[in-house]
Amino acid sequence: MELAEVYTKFRKSLFTYIYGKVNNREDAEDILQNVFLKMHTNIGTLSDKEKITNWLYRITRNSIIDYYRTTKNKKKKLEFSEKLPADLMDEENDDNTKGMDKCLGGFIKQLPEEYKSIIIDSEIKGIPQKELSSKYDLAYPTVRSRVQRGRERLHKMFTNCCSIQTDSRGNIIEASLKKENCQISCNSCN
Repeated sequence: MELAEVYTKFRKSLFTYIYGKVNNREDAEDILQNVFLKMHTNIGTLSDKEKITNWLYRITRNSIIDYYRTTKNKKKKLEFSEKLPADLMDEENDDNTKGMDKCLGGFIKQLPEEYKSIIIDSEIKGIPQKELSSKYDLAYPTVRSRVQRGRERLHKMFTNCCSIQTDSRGNIIEASLKKENCQISCNSCN
């Protein structure tokens, strides 16, 4: 069977099969093109020309698997124009968390000793909790519990001292100091 004949005979059915698996026309066309490219380069390895249908569908199935492997961890990149409107550029450069790191440092200093060093190592230095269990000679569940309780205490300190408004994604929009409830002087919410 000639390559052109194989292409004509199987193109439509293979495309339908691929499109049903990836549900994107452009990706299905790319995969189909790769299938026929693989078929063209490996047609000499096919010993029984009668089994071309099974062989083509095996190549197609493997190509679909390869497609999902390569796109699994990729994030689609958005393309932006280099010239953004001025109001968007100002929005991007607004730092609504400015100074909150100083406030956080003050809050961490107020934590009881059993939480303070573990929070610094886990949250600030980024040391994995399993490594901290060795460092502090504590069971892993104990370290996890202390990190969780330390986070809860920090959260309580922030909510007592600062009024924080967030958007639907949890990004800070505005922060202001609740002077009457705050036990620590912090310049972040001024």
